[in-house]
Parts: sequence; C-alpha cells; structure tokens
Amino acid sequence: MSTLLQNTGFTIIDYCAVVFFIFSWLLHYWMINSSPWAARTISQRIAGFRQLWMHNMVHREPKMVDALIQNTLQYGVLFFASTSILLVGALMAGLGASDEAVELLSEIPFVTNTTRTAWEIKVLLIIFIFTFAFFKFAWSYRLFNYVLVLLGAAPDISVTRAISDHSPAQTGKTVDELNAERTRELQYRENYGVCVGELHSLAAKHFTSGLNSYFFALAAAAWFIDPRVFLVATVWVSVVLYRRAFGSRFLRILTAIDDVEKP
Repeated sequence: MSTLLQNTGFTIIDYCAVVFFIFSWLLHYWMINSSPWAARTISQRIAGFRQLWMHNMVHREPKMVDALIQNTLQYGVLFFASTSILLVGALMAGLGASDEAVELLSEIPFVTNTTRTAWEIKVLLIIFIFTFAFFKFAWSYRLFNYVLVLLGAAPDISVTRAISDHSPAQTGKTVDELNAERTRELQYRENYGVCVGELHSLAAKHFTSGLNSYFFALAAAAWFIDPRVFLVATVWVSVVLYRRAFGSRFLRILTAIDDVEKP
C-alpha cells in the first residue's frame, strides 16, 4: 500500500476522498431515482405535469404547439450532449500535456499531489464523468426524438368526433355497438397519452442524471487543488443537489398548485 501511495503521490486522504465521492454520487442517484423518497422530488412532481400535458395533447387539434414545445426542449439536451463530447476531447488533449500541467500546478503554493500520475488519474476521473454524462444526454435526446414521433402519431380527435356524429342508421350498427366503439376510442386515446407521458418522463430522467453529473464533475475538479477541498466540494455539491431535488422554493410553489381548485 505504501508503495502504491508513493508511486502515485496520493495520500490516505486522497483515497478516502475518492471513495466518499463515488459513494455520494451513487447515493444521490439512488435517492432521486429509486428510493422511497423519490416520489417527493421535483422531477416526480414535474412528471405529473408531463402526464397532464400528454392528456391535453391527445384531446386537442392541432398538435403543432406540442411539437413546438418538445422541439424546444430538445435543443437544451443537444447543447449539453455536444458540450460533453467537446469537454471529453479537451480533457484527452490535457492528458497529452501532463508535464506542462504538472509544472504549472507545482508553482501554485496551495496545490498538492503534483506528480504526473496523479494528474492523469484526476483527469481520467473527470473524463469518465463527462463520458457518462454524454451517454445520458445522447440517449435522452434520442428518446425525445421518439416522443416527437409519437406526438405526430397521436390519434386524431376527428376520428372520435366522427364516431360520435354517426347515427345507427348511417352506420348500420346498433346504439350499443356505437357506444362500445366510442368507449374503445376514448380508452385508446387515454392510454396513449399515459404511455407517452411515461416515456417523456423517462427521457427527462436520463437528462437529469447527465445534468447532475456536471455538478459532480465540478466537485471532482477540486481534487486538482487538494483532497480536503475535494471532500468539501463533494459535500457542498451533494447538499445543493439534495436541496434542489427535495426542498427548493420552486418545488414548494409547484406543490401548492395541487391545492388550487380547478375551474
């Protein structure tokens, strides 16, 4: 163990900081996605409004406004996906300039662990984070594209109106058969909206995971300075993300909408 520490230039605090960082990231991911408290997050609250959006979508014509909103949302996802791959490329270039970077860092008095191996390991950690974020953003963008296709394929409300306008004499069907046909059409429309809303929330979940990775990448960047700063930055980022997920002012106002009586 002592040989490994000597070769990398790391101390026990460095390894503790990395373990704590990974644990914090995994814990945060579990808390907002799979834990019993996930239903209280802002993402889950917005998921309810996504369902409401898709419910309204299948009951209105035309659907151009829905396609426009969805297309606008995808621009943000595309921006982060493009930025992630550029950052990965820049960091890969930074690996090729390890000697220059170590020489520059060694001149800063409060920076520790200025060996070449330490620099490369730290850069590789951040490359991994941004690569993970890229995959999340890219998959989210692709899912949002699928949702856009589903918006275009949504059932036409004119079909339901045509069924409602037809009389038994026009169709040669009984009243019970026409009512059953109307019920099936309405049920299909409702199920379609629910499924598209769930798919939209799934795409947003991947986007949120990629976005949160950016915050943890900022914490990892503090490792270039000192492992103690790395620890503090990890705690700070975790607290900020937990507060935004469970206790932000936006969430409190959003929750208050449930108390407003619908007209």
